[in-house]
Amino acid sequence: MVFSMRRTGLIGVVVLAATAAGLCSASASDSRVTDSRADSLTGESVTGRARVLSGDTLLVGGRVIGLYGVAAPGLKQTCLNAQGQSYACGAHSAKALAAHLKEATLSCQIRETDSYGRAISVCHRDREDVSAWMAEKGLAMAERGEKAAYVGAETVAWGKRLGLWAGSFEDPTSRPRTSYVRANALADAQPEAR
Repeated sequence: MVFSMRRTGLIGVVVLAATAAGLCSASASDSRVTDSRADSLTGESVTGRARVLSGDTLLVGGRVIGLYGVAAPGLKQTCLNAQGQSYACGAHSAKALAAHLKEATLSCQIRETDSYGRAISVCHRDREDVSAWMAEKGLAMAERGEKAAYVGAETVAWGKRLGLWAGSFEDPTSRPRTSYVRANALADAQPEAR
């Protein structure tokens, strides 16, 4: 699989406009589980303190939760900052989310289960939508197609050149993942310990 680097500027505007118009939408069927158990989870709520596994994946109430509508860089992904220097953008995204959530209680409404075992959910910290916060800070990219709920929030980050949008990065919306089973999810959350 070939990833292209995202760059800010005129090309970024064209890419954002095209994807917002649905011209570059990814296939939603790739990330959905079609078994009856996944369908039965829709509408279920999970509440509790969150442990951040990555910039778009949490452990809440013993469930692996994927943030609906956004994709953050993987924990080991690197990006280029505004000066063209490499930095660990995936770890930065996860750490920023962990610092923001601290000991807060989240309420997550499950929308679906993806093929990696994550319960894709809209999560709120009090009244704040966590996915919107990640997109507004430039720590995650908004999904396109059916899950394009946070393109406006992402546009705010792009306009201010926040987070990922300050430099160049690989599009995290199509990044490969490993299966999230509870046993390996906790280990994956602490890459520095390896």
